[in-house]
Amino acid sequence: MIENFEKYWFIVLVLAFKINVLGFFFYTESLETAYLMEFAAEDKIAKLESKQHLYEGMLNGVLILDGAAVLFLIYYGIRKSMK
Repeated sequence: MIENFEKYWFIVLVLAFKINVLGFFFYTESLETAYLMEFAAEDKIAKLESKQHLYEGMLNGVLILDGAAVLFLIYYGIRKSMK
């Protein structure tokens, strides 16, 4: 697997960038939903809360993927330095 990473590092970098852009989108939508919940009527609050939970879950997923990528890069760097 490590040898394949050396071949396809640019593709991995582009995918990581796209995942982070998607995370930024979810973050901004989550902030907008939180702002709208302050001024919404009672009947729309439940719908906005479910939307807020969805965006927060997606944002947490992106943060977990970022953390996994950082841990992999640390592992990769240590493995390369030991060779």
